[in-house]
Amino acid sequence: MEDKTKKILIMRLGAIGDVVHSTVIAQAIKTKYPQHEVHFITASYICQLLENNKYLDKTIPFEMKNKDNIFYLIKKGLELRKEKYDYIINLTNATRNFIMIHFAAPKKLIKRNAKRVHAVDAFYNTACDAFGELPKPEMLDLGIDREIQKSLKKELSESNGPLVILSPGGDNDTQRQGRIWVDDYWKELGNQLVEKYKAQVLIIGSKTEEINHNQYLEIKNSKIYSGKLSLKETAALISICDLFISGDSGPLHLADAVGAKTIALMGSTHPRSSSAYSKNGRFIEPTIECKYCGQRKCKMITPPQKFTPCMCSIKPQMVLDLIEKSNLL
Repeated sequence: MEDKTKKILIMRLGAIGDVVHSTVIAQAIKTKYPQHEVHFITASYICQLLENNKYLDKTIPFEMKNKDNIFYLIKKGLELRKEKYDYIINLTNATRNFIMIHFAAPKKLIKRNAKRVHAVDAFYNTACDAFGELPKPEMLDLGIDREIQKSLKKELSESNGPLVILSPGGDNDTQRQGRIWVDDYWKELGNQLVEKYKAQVLIIGSKTEEINHNQYLEIKNSKIYSGKLSLKETAALISICDLFISGDSGPLHLADAVGAKTIALMGSTHPRSSSAYSKNGRFIEPTIECKYCGQRKCKMITPPQKFTPCMCSIKPQMVLDLIEKSNLL
């Protein structure tokens, strides 16, 4: 039955990490059924990340500023209806999704598999729910822009040591406590990497994090890319690094999907569901019992405290020890 060409839409509007993880659905389906046509609808600013994904035939932008506009949702749903989808794979329970799905009128609706496993495995299981047994990818294969990658390699060609990217985050401190590492720890780690490995340290982050990230110029051999790159450029930059270090964040999962070696600093979120998926991923867990609570707000701190006990318990030396033990640089 599945030998006949099917038209499939994957629906995941955000966030970056979830979108990256859910590309495993297209990867698994197209590996077994290359004749199927797979589309992906996501937030317009994330679409650029999917432009070089060989498993997707089309990306459809969704304007998040209109996410609560009923007229926009109906219009978008009617646009989707013209595609005549055999399957829509809906990965969230957001009302906006169901409004669009109603007007898109697919032949069959598939919901996200509810089994509590790593996010990538959950999305893979969702694909299997629709199409039966599928080959399970060992690594995600997001795809990158080779011209941008080439340009960035040229820009950094004078760097003699390994390229290490640090992703300190900070933009979601008040919303996602327990995922952000201590500012001074990042500086200590960066300087140790420069001293021990002669590393070129690159800092990445969003435009809103740019001012805060300028403090990392205290790292001796560092360069700040925060706020200066598009998502597509960020993916290309990460793809050429020797090591990527981050808390649980969208950039961590992006790094994993472009094949980078990663170290995840895990605090409130459990590595079983949120650490890097591929064999290139390592993680460090807190040394205190209060960890993996899954809460956005930490009950152990009050403003103006910024860093949670679980993240504070992870020391720079622990990262350096893992790098040496695993020969990551």
